[in-house]
Amino acid sequence: SHSYTGQDYSTQKNAGKISLDQIDSLSTRSFPPCMRQLHKALRENHHLRHGGRMQYGLFLKGIGLTLEQALQFWKQEFIRGKMDPDKFDKGYSYNIRHSFGKEGKRTDYTPFSCMKIILTNPPSQGDYHGCPFRHSDQELLKQKLQSYKISPGGIHQILDLVKGTHYQVACQKYFEMIHNVDDCGFSLSHPNQFFFESQRILSGNKDIRKESIQPETPQPKPGVQKAKDASSALASLNSSLEMDMEGLEDYFSE
Repeated sequence: SHSYTGQDYSTQKNAGKISLDQIDSLSTRSFPPCMRQLHKALRENHHLRHGGRMQYGLFLKGIGLTLEQALQFWKQEFIRGKMDPDKFDKGYSYNIRHSFGKEGKRTDYTPFSCMKIILTNPPSQGDYHGCPFRHSDQELLKQKLQSYKISPGGIHQILDLVKGTHYQVACQKYFEMIHNVDDCGFSLSHPNQFFFESQRILSGNKDIRKESIQPETPQPKPGVQKAKDASSALASLNSSLEMDMEGLEDYFSE
């Protein structure tokens, strides 16, 4: 199934749990590679294009960044890129507030799941969004994993999984290697799940996941979900994407 039916990772349980000065260290310790590369690109270029701002902005919202923090975070970084503060306020702040449900239709947008990132809006030249395991060529991915201090044997395992198109399993293997665990004990389906599971391990708090990511709505019973075939699941994904994108055409516009 291509439909994401797990937690929706809204900010309601997590708002204000992190501070802006933590983001750099968190990005190397607890961000999945898709968000780690977005953060690195933002710090280096002081700008991200439309797709990257959407993917990374909603992820940060999901790990606990408040609206006020988000406005400060993006504005500081874009000003470092020589953008005029007034230009940011006029061209970007509205769209950040929009993503938090404070403008337009007041839709409180949730972070993208792995399948949404893998299946939709592939990156083009100059983009940094997407899934590195799905959208990077093998040599570039290998170099990236080497820079993350993954062992040669570990890189080989990950690349084999990528060749078999097991992108989420490859990311799960990456999780196990950077946290030095033999079995992470979960099935990875969401970048924010990666973050919260990482924090749970690093903090030694086994209850952090239960406290932080309670679903807003009841999830389908296993029997019901299994009854859905692939086509209906994909239709469900397409429908949800249309809802997500409605009113968001100008989100973080260029």
